[in-house]
Amino acid sequence: MNGYLAAAIAVLIWASYPVATRAGVMGAFAPEELVTLRFGVGALLFLPYLLWHCRAIGRTAWLKGVPLTLFQGAGMGALVIGGLQFAPANHQAALGPGISPAWVALLGFLIFARRPSSRAVVGATLCAIGVVGLAGWSALRLTPAVLLGDAMFLCASALGALYVLQLRSWGVRAIPAAAIVSLYSALVVVPWHLFHAHESLWRFAPLDLLWQTLWQGVLIGCISLVALNRAIEHLGAERSSALVALVPALSALLALFFLGEIPSVMETAAILAISAGVTVAAAPAPRARVTGAALLRGAPR
Repeated sequence: MNGYLAAAIAVLIWASYPVATRAGVMGAFAPEELVTLRFGVGALLFLPYLLWHCRAIGRTAWLKGVPLTLFQGAGMGALVIGGLQFAPANHQAALGPGISPAWVALLGFLIFARRPSSRAVVGATLCAIGVVGLAGWSALRLTPAVLLGDAMFLCASALGALYVLQLRSWGVRAIPAAAIVSLYSALVVVPWHLFHAHESLWRFAPLDLLWQTLWQGVLIGCISLVALNRAIEHLGAERSSALVALVPALSALLALFFLGEIPSVMETAAILAISAGVTVAAAPAPRARVTGAALLRGAPR
């Protein structure tokens, strides 16, 4: 799969996912039930692949799947779904995928000593301005619960940035990484849910359960992970994280139409600032122009 096509698929799913999940947690679904659907169904979809390629995947990938599961699996998923209990879907899109370039630039510099480009710095700065504006609005105009949700989204996006950086650094391939993360997450959340659940998932209307199974297990739990990992393989960590400029704005539109969440002027400005920052960070580096004089200077004497 082409890297840009994979990134486009991931963007479309990420933009729609907060809306579907927000509808679930504001309705009859508990957050832990959605986490169980996300990783339980995802693991079932990946299980035939894992059984067939178990030996070929290699011991190193199985071991490195443990921290990757914390970054992109059960740890991150619980924060996102839990945060959507408190904060609107457009906040999750902006503070999740939308802020990812800033986290990648910052953590790449602090942990991996990767010097960010000037475009990445400018983009990250714009993203940070948007985050401060969104958080300030949540603190002043909304409720402490919304601010808690925003904080959970920020923590989740930081974990996601670590996943992107580590996946590229370790050289774990796209599909094995997605499959291992889903399996390890399911081994944690499914037994926990079965042990603590007071009611069965079968109590939901078949259409509602099918809808959340599609979003949580198939699209987010399986397809988006493969698409993200494929994009990282082909485009690199920074470019993959930056190609999400449309996510905050698109998710805000979907939340407006399907959930009736009307963003304020301040929220709109913050979302636009984050999108602008992502666009700047994703812009291709200008190609150096080679003049005839430069060619002559570089020619052998």
